[in-house]
Amino acid sequence: MTRSAPGSRGLPRVPAAITAAVVALLLLTSCTVTDGGGDAAPSAPRPAGQSPTAEPGDDPTVAPLREARDGWKVFTDPGRLVSFELPQEWVVQPLETQPGAYAPDSLHYAVRTPDGVTTAELHTGILTADEPCPEVDLTPYAVIGSEPLVLTDQPAADDGIEPRFVVRLITGFRFFGAYGITDQVGGPEGLACSLSNTVQGNEELGRVSFGDLEVLAPKAPANTGPQTVTFGTIGEAEEYYKTPEFATIREMISSVRIAPSPEG
Repeated sequence: MTRSAPGSRGLPRVPAAITAAVVALLLLTSCTVTDGGGDAAPSAPRPAGQSPTAEPGDDPTVAPLREARDGWKVFTDPGRLVSFELPQEWVVQPLETQPGAYAPDSLHYAVRTPDGVTTAELHTGILTADEPCPEVDLTPYAVIGSEPLVLTDQPAADDGIEPRFVVRLITGFRFFGAYGITDQVGGPEGLACSLSNTVQGNEELGRVSFGDLEVLAPKAPANTGPQTVTFGTIGEAEEYYKTPEFATIREMISSVRIAPSPEG
């Protein structure tokens, strides 16, 4: 807002003491208070076409659980239950989910590049039950990437397998691909109806997924779209998942850590 200067022509002279008080008041009311009492961090780039969204991982009131490598940063949720590293220029944004699919107060975030490409989604409190798998629906699957995953300092559960980061394909009219974290085997003799990309977290988190799909299953051609990842051959998929771009995604997902279950 534009104001006339004190003492302008045609206006009565204002005593100096009053002028100083007014200037001080204006300076005081023009200040912006930032949360946490410190300087506000610069906003990360926002993908085109998306509304402004706060970055929980950059909230100065949420101290990171660990130090990040050079060129990366650490995301930590407000409850300090989950953390992972991601490239400095990528952003973490909250997601809206469908009611009934997840437990109350569960966590849902998308990790996106500056161009708005979603590289992974984090979900906790997953309530989706396993679908029945009739023998007629069994189809071959392949594991083209598998690495141990250290989620906590506690031993893995007796059932399933130790948590791993995996890249898997399942056969339909094409090879459908997905990546994520899992503590469940695919199926006997290399056959399955679907492949779960989830692990068991602590009591507060429940089932957790961090990848591009919670469950990988083949789809009919009419049910596919631009977001469906398919390949014509296994070799084509292997080449795609060897790219430097995917290596960055793999490093990010493999860095995830979850809080251990409370003792007792």
